[in-house]
Amino acid sequence: MIARLAMTNAWTYQRADREDIVELASWRGAGSLGLKPHFHDESQIVLVLSGSRAFRIGGATVTVPAGHAALIPAGMLHAPMTMSDEETVCLNAYVPAGRACSSVRIIRFRQRWRNVDEISPGQVSEIADDILSCAPSHPAGRTDELGIALTESVAPIGAIAAGFGRSREGFSRMVSRELGIPPHTFRLLARLNLARQLLRAGEPIAAVAADAGFSDQSHLTRLFRRTFGTTPGAYWRG
Repeated sequence: MIARLAMTNAWTYQRADREDIVELASWRGAGSLGLKPHFHDESQIVLVLSGSRAFRIGGATVTVPAGHAALIPAGMLHAPMTMSDEETVCLNAYVPAGRACSSVRIIRFRQRWRNVDEISPGQVSEIADDILSCAPSHPAGRTDELGIALTESVAPIGAIAAGFGRSREGFSRMVSRELGIPPHTFRLLARLNLARQLLRAGEPIAAVAADAGFSDQSHLTRLFRRTFGTTPGAYWRG
């Protein structure tokens, strides 16, 4: 069974120690927590045991009711929305991207659980396989090229824009249209994902803040909490 996932009014993270699941995160509380728009390097499987979750994705609201699981593909910008006071119990599983998926997918569970500690990692993997098998893949395109250029290059935005044959302003408009956020914001989220990866590897928080390009540990902590619903310290201990 899934152990050590504290059931409190906060997100609690745990390493899964499996090749097919990078990590798990649980929530139990009144409603659910609203967070800043962000994306993950992994595909996110959202299992809602009670209550509901809702996300703002591509200008639309996607609601996941109890007894359902949703796939949010790796790299997809999404904003978890604050929900009502109804108790919500949710388990997130972050799985290797593996293949590119083009859209959110929602399926119904075949089994109902009351608490996340009733769910085995194997059952999580089965749900992930079911929902991933329903998700169409898509070929790499300009959106992927933009993300790679902004993530892997340390060049100024203006220099990257020139590589795409655009002015800085024109490039910013293109990125906002294709990725949903301006270039600087995309780079910031990519750095937060890097920080998450380094914390999972056990690096000290101060070193992570420096390696991921944040001005100091408090800067990382403030943005990490607003984006992922926990502090780097609590995440590091997961």
